[in-house]
This record gives sequence, C-alpha cells and structure tokens, in this order.
Amino acid sequence: MPPSYAAVLRAPHALRTFGLALVGRLSYGTVFLSLMLAFTAATGSYTRAGGLMALLGLTVSTLSPLRAGLIDRHGPRRTLPPMAAAFSLTLAALAALTWRPGAPLPALTALTAAAGITMPPLGVVMRTLWNVLLPDGPLLRRAYSLDTVCEELVFVTGPLLAGLLAAAASPSLGIALSAVLMGIGTLGLVTSPAAAHRPQGRRHRPRARVIPLAPCAAAAATGVVLGSTGLLAVAFTHRHHQPAAVAWVEAALAVGSTLGGLAYGALSRALPGRRRLAALLCPLGTGLAAAGLSPSVPVLTAAACAAGLFISPALTSAYLIADATAPPGARTRAAAWVNTALNLGAAGGTAATGVLLDALPLPLCYALAAVPAAATAAALLALPERQRDSPSAATTAHHRGMDDTTDAKEFWDARYAERDRIWSGDPNTALVREVTGTAPGAALDLGCGEGADAIWLARQGWRVTAVDISAVALERAARHAAEAGVAGRVDFQRHDLAASFPEGAFDLVSAQFLHSPADLPRERVLRTAAAAVAPGGVLLIVGHAGPPPWDPGAHPHVHLPTPDEVLESLELPDGAWRVLVSEEHERLQTAPDGRTMTRTDNTLKIRRLPA
Repeated sequence: MPPSYAAVLRAPHALRTFGLALVGRLSYGTVFLSLMLAFTAATGSYTRAGGLMALLGLTVSTLSPLRAGLIDRHGPRRTLPPMAAAFSLTLAALAALTWRPGAPLPALTALTAAAGITMPPLGVVMRTLWNVLLPDGPLLRRAYSLDTVCEELVFVTGPLLAGLLAAAASPSLGIALSAVLMGIGTLGLVTSPAAAHRPQGRRHRPRARVIPLAPCAAAAATGVVLGSTGLLAVAFTHRHHQPAAVAWVEAALAVGSTLGGLAYGALSRALPGRRRLAALLCPLGTGLAAAGLSPSVPVLTAAACAAGLFISPALTSAYLIADATAPPGARTRAAAWVNTALNLGAAGGTAATGVLLDALPLPLCYALAAVPAAATAAALLALPERQRDSPSAATTAHHRGMDDTTDAKEFWDARYAERDRIWSGDPNTALVREVTGTAPGAALDLGCGEGADAIWLARQGWRVTAVDISAVALERAARHAAEAGVAGRVDFQRHDLAASFPEGAFDLVSAQFLHSPADLPRERVLRTAAAAVAPGGVLLIVGHAGPPPWDPGAHPHVHLPTPDEVLESLELPDGAWRVLVSEEHERLQTAPDGRTMTRTDNTLKIRRLPA
C-alpha cells in the first residue's frame, strides 16, 4: 500500500520544516499584490506601478539561479538568514515609503530592485530539503506533489489576504506582513535539523552543466499555459457579458491543479521521466485549446478545471527530474532554473496573449497558447536521448569489467584514485528509507566507500564501524566525516572481507551494493554479516537486480540474486529471523555516456529475533 500524505509529514522534522517554510512562502503570495496596490496609490500612475512590478519580477526570476548557487556552495544556514534580513528590511522601507502618496520614484526603484535581488528562494530550498528528510521512492514523490499543491494554494490565499489588508487599512500593511512572514519562515527553516545538511566541497570537481533542459522546457511550457489562461479568461467572460465570472474560471483552474497534484502524488508509483512529462503536457495543451471552443462560461469553467488537473503533476515531475539528475552540490540551482523557466514562461505567455487577443479570434488565441505545451511534448518524445540532463561525470556509474583484476585491494585503490570523488556524496536511498525512524545504536557499514552512508548514520545518532578494502577510500571517508563534524562517531577500519571481519555485535549491519569486479565470496561475507547482528538487530542488504540498462549484455556470467535467493543463501536457522522487507525497486542512474536511465535494485531487510 503506498504511503499517505500523513506519512510524509510524520517523517522526522518534516512537519516543522515544511510548515514553517510554508509560512515564509506565504510572503510570495501577499507581497506582489500588496506592492502593486501600494505603488499605484503612492505614485498615482498605473504605468509607474507596472514598471516597478516588472523590475521586481525580472530581478527575482533572473537572479534566482545565482542565489541558489550561493546556497549550494555555502548551505542554507549561512546564506538564507542574510538574504531574509535584507529582503525584510527592504520591504519594511517600502511599506514606510508607500504609506502616504507622493513617494519618490528613484527611491522606490532602488528599493524594488533590492527586494528582487535579495528575495530568499524558500520554495526551491524546501524542495531540496525533502531529499534530506525523506528517502527516494513513493514517499519523496508524494512530498513533491504536496509541496507543489501547497505552493499553488499560497498564491491563491496570499492575494486574498493582501486584498483584505488593503481594504481594511492600507496595502502597505500587506508589505509589512510579507516582511514578517519571510522572517518567521526563514528562521524556522534554517533552525530545522534538515538544514544542517552541508553541501559537498567543490575542489577538483569538473565543471558540469546544471541547467536541466527537459524539466525547464516543460516548466516554461506550463508557465505559458498559466500566464495565458488568466488573460484569455478575461477576454472570454467579457465577450459573454459576464466579466465577474473570470474569478470562477481562475478558481476552477486552481481546483483542478490541486486535485491533479494530490491524485498524482497518491497514485504515481514510478519515477517520472521525459516521457511522463510529455504525457502530462499533451492533455494540458489539448485541454487549453479545447477550452477556446467552449460555448458558455460554465463550460469554460469545467474545461479550465479539466486542464488544471495536469498542471501540478507536470510541475512535480519537472522538479523531481531536475533534482534526480542534478550534479552533486547543484540541486538548489537545478530547482531554481525550473522555477525561473516557469516564471519566464508565465510572463511570456501573458505578454504574447495580450498581443494575440488584439489581432486574432479568441478560439485561435486559445489554440496558439497551447502550442508550446504540445511542441514541448513532441520534442520530449522525439528526442529522448539527445537532451542530456545528467549528473557530472564524477558521479556516473562506472563501466569497468567485472574481470578487470583479481586483486581487490589494487582494483579499488586504483578506482578511488581516479578522481577526488567517485560517488555522489549522498547516502543510499534504500538505507535512508529503511533506517529513518529507527532508534540508533551500533551500526556496521560494509563497503563504506567514501563514507556517505556512515556519515548519515552518525548524524542520526548511530555509533558506526565503517569498513572498506581501499585505504584511499577510507582516508577520503575519514576526511568527509571530519568535515561533517561526526568523526568521533565513526570508526573507519580496513578489511578485506574475504579474509577478515570487524569484531563485535551490531544493531544494524548494512551491506549496500556489496558487488566487486574482483573476487569476493559475497554469500560467505553476508553469512558472516548475519552472525554479527545482535538479537533484535537488523541486517539490510541492497544489491543490483540485473545488469546496467545501458549495457544489458554486461557481465553475462555474473549472477545477481533476487531477495529470496539472498535470504536462502544466508542459511539462517528456522524461527530465528523475521523478514521485514523483500522487494525490488527502481531508481535513476547515470550511464557512462551521460544518459539518465532507470535501474532496478532489490532490498532484503531482516531482523534477528530476541533469544
């Protein structure tokens, strides 16, 4: 049974982090309308107010990747507080300046530009923190759907709140409230334990493209739909002599998007890919084009709701793909580029629709507004392998043969000496999924590599013995543990598991992808691992279920066992163990040529019963 949305919020620190971040993101919903109303009242000119809002939108959108890059490099705890402080102080100055008419335009321009430059990207950061709070798989996809839906609701409730404040007192009060909301939300987010996740260092790392082309194209096309729909609905309702009904059309689009996002998160069981994006963009574009043929406002309202069903799912998929294929240390930038593409698409859609409505029949305007969604879907289907939204070469799966060498130590020392970093630096998602929420104790990490799993376990409170055959990997892992501040909780030991094994009994023994091109008696090692599990403890074995999808014929003589076969090979005594998980699951992996592909792995999780 797939996990519920409640399971997302029950994850450690998830409700606190997401809830307070959402408070800060409500500032986005209130600030734009409040500023527009305040600028109009203060300058007495729609033209000047529109120009100031255009300046704000331009600076927010174009500088978003730059702010995200600072966050990727220095972490949210070091970068978000100064951004939020500068943004809140700027809004406070704008609130004071616009409280009465006659504000000087140069001062408003300077402060507006400063607000756009410093606006903290809380939404982008929250999307990257879901990877820290949750494991990959259905729970993470559900979290992204929930995030997208809630962000859309922010932009529904925020303007309503801003309008109420403007009617009751002054639009400048809405600006001041936006400053307070941003301060509270940022403080709540950066004080969450999830924000303690520090980015990996950048030294010796090859330059990599971080703009996720397919997700950005899909987001831009979705933005065009969002930007054009409002203006098209205004024109439609005016021609049917029901101008007030435009609010119902906009509400129907939002309701459809909310329902679609919640259903997508609940029903989606597989990782999204470009074909999934295309499958969502096609009905989105078709629905918009069909809406232009509506004979009446009620029919248009229903059509808007139907088209809206695909908005949140398309954006959720775009963000998920961007995150999954981003180079290490660039996830915030990848999400920021998707967000920028969405905003620029919306702005362009609104501008183009305004021009089209003055020159063409309304049904044709609807059809032309749908073209970007249809064209993007066609491109994603026709060119699945030419757009390479993939991590850097530093983290691609290696493709050396299983029989390259028979000396395991030499092989792995040489393998780790090839680059400063071989793996992503993130813990294995199966480990995070299966261990999150477990009371910490003593853990054994077999084949620890560069230490990502051991460091994650130590951060959760575990005392970790981390083992690898490569002295190069262990030295690197120890350095990473020291940088993460958990060196005192991890004991790194070098063992050739074919010849020696760490002493002691452990509450958790983790064997993540314990495969080797060199000779490794895997079954015997795993039986020894089972013997090292303390009563009540857990043995977690994760392995590949088959050859890499980019080379189906690789390693024809190597057998990769199923979870049932692994369990049988352990030769466990009857009645002494309980099977907790035995399943196959999918994840995205990057091929040596840069393609992002889906690979199937398997997980066996068993518990030794107390004597």
